[in-house]
Order: sequence, then structure tokens, then C-alpha cells
Amino acid sequence: MNITKFKYFFLDAVKNLKRNSTITAFSVITVSATLFIVGLFLLYLLSVDKNFATLFVSNSINRNSVFIDNKEMVIVFKWLEVAAFFVLPVISLFLVVTSFKMSILQRRNEINIMKFVGATNWFIRWPFIIEGLIIGIVGAFFGNVLLFFIYDFVYTKALEFIPELTLVQPAFITNVMLWPFVIGGTFLGAIGSIIALRKFLDE
Repeated sequence: MNITKFKYFFLDAVKNLKRNSTITAFSVITVSATLFIVGLFLLYLLSVDKNFATLFVSNSINRNSVFIDNKEMVIVFKWLEVAAFFVLPVISLFLVVTSFKMSILQRRNEINIMKFVGATNWFIRWPFIIEGLIIGIVGAFFGNVLLFFIYDFVYTKALEFIPELTLVQPAFITNVMLWPFVIGGTFLGAIGSIIALRKFLDE
């Protein structure tokens, strides 16, 4: 794809995002909420791992390890981690595809006209893919910021009540999780738009 075509597709995508502002806002919120939930769950698992490690060290010194008596608890949490990496992305993609389908339904006639005049499937896809990328990136930033403020509040309150807890620092969200959020949002946006559009192109 040359620069001229990309510029055309990009401007068309931006125009459509503005024109369908309600659907755009809903799609951004969907991506934000999805990544927020995934991030919150991962923070929970990391904090659980940290506290298990702390308990293991302290109780091993005291010859009274929680892990010796509760090995099945460790196994359960490890399986939860595995399930999270398989189930959450599927649920996330489903939610994003559903929101994108709502946008595509409003432009069904436009797609049919483009097909009628001979536009290729990829010529039709690119503006939607770019829309998905923009929605995914914006949603990722909003989700990351929301996660930071809510987790920072929970982190402060939790340590006030239980000072001995070992939790992930709030700065971890902006310093480490931001780029995975952006990559995840970009992936969700692009793949979600392709999947949502496939049915309409096959008609």
C-alpha cells in the first residue's frame, strides 16, 4: 500500500468515526472495559503470587509453611492463570466484534454500493481496519488510565487495613502494562474489524 492510498483510507476512517460518534464511543468503551478487566485480573494474580512467595519464605523459616499444607490451593491459582490467558482474550474479542458489527450494520448499503462498482474486498476492509486500530489504541489508553486510578485507590486502602500485604505497585500499570495494553488494543481492533466485516463481504 502506497502513502496516497493509506492517506485516503486513514482520512475515510477518521471521517466515519466522527460520523458514527455514538458507535465509536461505545466501541472505545468496550475495548477500555475489556482491557481494564483483563489488567485487573492479571494484577490480582501477580499480587497473589507475591503474597504466596512471601508466605512461603516466612513460613519455611518457621517450619510451618502454608504451601506444605495447602498445595492444592497453589495448583488452583496456577490453573486460574492458565485459564485467564485462554478464556479472557476470547471473551474480549467477542465483545469487540459485537460492537464493530453495530457500526458496520449502519454502513451496509455503503459496502454494497462499493462492491457493486467493483471495489475489491481489501479496498473495503482497509478503512474498517484503520478504524479498529484507532479505536483499539484510544481504548487501550483509556483502559490503562482507568485501571491506574482505581487500582491506586484500592492499593492505598488495602495497605491501610493490612500493611503486611505485598501488592504490585500502581506505577507498574503505567510503566510496564501500558505498551501491552496498546498492543492488545491494536490487535483487538484490527482482528475484531476483520471478523465483523467478513460476513458482509461474503454476501
